[in-house]
Amino acid sequence: MSQTNQNKIEDASDAPQVLQAINRAILESALDCIITMDASGIVREFNPAAERVFGYTRAEAVGQELAELIVPPGLRERHRQGLARYLTTGEGPVLGRRIEINALRRDGSEIMVELAISALRIGNAPFFTAYLRDITERVRGEEAIRRLAAIVESSDDAIISTNLDGIVTSWNEGAERLYGYSAKEILGQGVMLLIPPENRDEEARILERMRRGEPVEHYETVRRRKDGALLNISLSVSPIKDSSGNVIGASKITRDIAERVQAERRRTAQYDVASLLAGSRLLDENGAGIIRAIAPIGDWVAGSIWLCQDKGETLNCGATWHAGAPALEEFAAITRQIELQTSIGLPGRVVNLDKPTWISDVTQDDNFHRLAAAAKAGLRGGFAFPLRAYGEIKGVLELFSPQIAEPDDDLLQMVEALGSQIGLFILRQQIEEQLQREKENAEAANAAKDRFLAMLSHELRTPLTPVLVWAGGMADEDGLAPEIQQGLRMVCRNVELEARLIDDLLDLTRITRGKLKLQLGPADLHELLGHALDIVKGDMEDRHLHLSIALEATQHKLNADPPRLQQVFWNIFRNAYKFAPMNGAIAVRSHNPTPETIAIEISDNGIGIEPQFLKKIFDAFEQVDTRREGLGLGLAISKAIVEMHGGKISARSEGLGHGATFIVEMPIVATRPA
Repeated sequence: MSQTNQNKIEDASDAPQVLQAINRAILESALDCIITMDASGIVREFNPAAERVFGYTRAEAVGQELAELIVPPGLRERHRQGLARYLTTGEGPVLGRRIEINALRRDGSEIMVELAISALRIGNAPFFTAYLRDITERVRGEEAIRRLAAIVESSDDAIISTNLDGIVTSWNEGAERLYGYSAKEILGQGVMLLIPPENRDEEARILERMRRGEPVEHYETVRRRKDGALLNISLSVSPIKDSSGNVIGASKITRDIAERVQAERRRTAQYDVASLLAGSRLLDENGAGIIRAIAPIGDWVAGSIWLCQDKGETLNCGATWHAGAPALEEFAAITRQIELQTSIGLPGRVVNLDKPTWISDVTQDDNFHRLAAAAKAGLRGGFAFPLRAYGEIKGVLELFSPQIAEPDDDLLQMVEALGSQIGLFILRQQIEEQLQREKENAEAANAAKDRFLAMLSHELRTPLTPVLVWAGGMADEDGLAPEIQQGLRMVCRNVELEARLIDDLLDLTRITRGKLKLQLGPADLHELLGHALDIVKGDMEDRHLHLSIALEATQHKLNADPPRLQQVFWNIFRNAYKFAPMNGAIAVRSHNPTPETIAIEISDNGIGIEPQFLKKIFDAFEQVDTRREGLGLGLAISKAIVEMHGGKISARSEGLGHGATFIVEMPIVATRPA
């Protein structure tokens, strides 16, 4: 036999072993799980990939029923029925197909696998080989993608994506609602279509950050709708990366914040208006500021405040404001010059209807007298609301926009409060102006009264002086009959009383006008008491009054106006001797109730004071006994003088028939010990 034939025979005899080795190598190196099962469902082969995925070793798996090994409990009966059906009919619903199904791992956890089963016969016995691939992570990823897509599509926010050239690559329903473009209209278009010209530099900065892989935290900006309207939005941007981590685009989430911005603007407007009204007295000073504070709550570029005149019959412009364009200034100038009747023009209609009023387009309104100026200034929409105080319209605030005006219920609620605030401010200003006029009139009247009283005092005192000199001189002449002397002294007393009444009236006028001035200087209160007693000593002797003096105060120096303080004690002494009975008694006592004060008590045993009069006796023109002479001014003037010195005066009495005591307390000047 030749060598060649011998090699062929050896190769033929080795073929089964070679084939077996090849099959084993395939089983062990396969990335997919390969499991072989016989007709009774017993595992005959379990490759290394199956070991890794399911957690069983080959030795543990071979010989076990496949259903108990890797089939979840809920599917086991179905698995066994499928095997029995195939053995009976030769048909299997899953044979030759790829299906996705749950499988059970050794630790009890379930995974998702892609399964393909093929049947073969070895001899007459059927065998089945299952090829399984763990697709759990893939399925989870696909599910996550589906969920994310559902979230994106159903989100109220606008979610869009662009490539690094700014071309729109995805567009959800939220974006359609927000911007007004359908996906068909916008996909493939540049995102600059949504950005106002003044904001377009933002996109370049965003794309540059995306190229660096940096997210853009949400910030607030403005975008443009398909219809041209501007949107206040909150925007956040994140880079989109491919599987290799390279940035390929940007994902943008846009939220409409128009309502929040509007609410913030309205809160700011209310605060600013309240601050302006609190810090100003005149509409002329802050009228323009008030309109400017309200303007941002809408697209308002001009406005005016009108004031009601002639009990609401006419309206005059009190203040104007505009955004600065020359045509708007011309419109404001015309507004300041005209006067409107009720029901005429926008402000007049507000007064006539007694409610806020809209004009969608003032250039098309026959009852808008500034129509030509408004059209030249580019004004279209108009809105005005009443400025009320206690239900009465005090004025009207009107606003104008370059856009057609649409009714806004939220704005109507807001301007009701603003209208009340501004209306009360106008009322306050009107009251203050009226009070100022009345004050000026009163000051003029008081000045005239002061001049009159000064002249009256001079004119009244001038004829009294010679009478007093003559009567006093004649009363001392020798040889006059006693009744003549007594009559002359009576004339002197009445002339002196008349002069005192004139002085009291002038003093009271000065006090009430705040024009009584003190000339303060060092004084000794005991000395002032002595001087006052000297003045009334003769009158006390005439009534045979017993006078007791107890000057117990050790500190009696003070800063005072001596003549005025002496006037106080003279008034009190005069009251004492007037109300004391003949042969009665008057007591004077001083003491220091505290180291900082001195008290003077002047008591009499006269008719006393009823309790209800104790607080009234220091009021001007009050008299306890109306039978007595005088106008009841002495104690009122004394109280004012004492209080001007920083002291206080009071009275006490046990009632009628028990006398009275007057107490004057004054601050003293502390003296240092030697």
